[in-house]
Amino acid sequence: MEGLLPYSHWCYVCGRDNPIGFKVVFRSEGGRIKLEYTPELHRQGYLGVVHGGVISTLLDEAMGWAPTLVRKRFFVTGELTIRYIKPFPVEKTMVIEAWAEKVTNRMAIARGELKDREGGLYAKAQGKYLPMSLDETMAIDRLLIYEPQTLRIFQEGQGDAPLKR
Repeated sequence: MEGLLPYSHWCYVCGRDNPIGFKVVFRSEGGRIKLEYTPELHRQGYLGVVHGGVISTLLDEAMGWAPTLVRKRFFVTGELTIRYIKPFPVEKTMVIEAWAEKVTNRMAIARGELKDREGGLYAKAQGKYLPMSLDETMAIDRLLIYEPQTLRIFQEGQGDAPLKR
């Protein structure tokens, strides 16, 4: 599956109508989740440097999408570890990439990286993600916005065998 991922009105990361959100749209490409984002000045911590919470938020969201595409279920974060390598400057475009390393019926392990366009590495992350039920996934899916170019990920009655909690 390749293409743009759906978004919502309310999500802190992808919500188009959330006045304090990031308003980003992730894409699936080559089995990975990708995002380019240029953090605005109000996303800084120390002068001229993106706040670490902003970085962890974007990496977490990207890594959560990775097993979602594999299992056709939404996943929630169980554990998140970020290794900050060097400060990322505000108003510079960041490139985030995430992938599912292992996905089972009970848990997924995903990894992610934050780089600049030149390939410089600024942060690495790993997370453990827990699958939501099919009913929970479909309830969220009904709130998502799908445009003509957006991937249709979830469909009632389709996908992998039921996941157990």
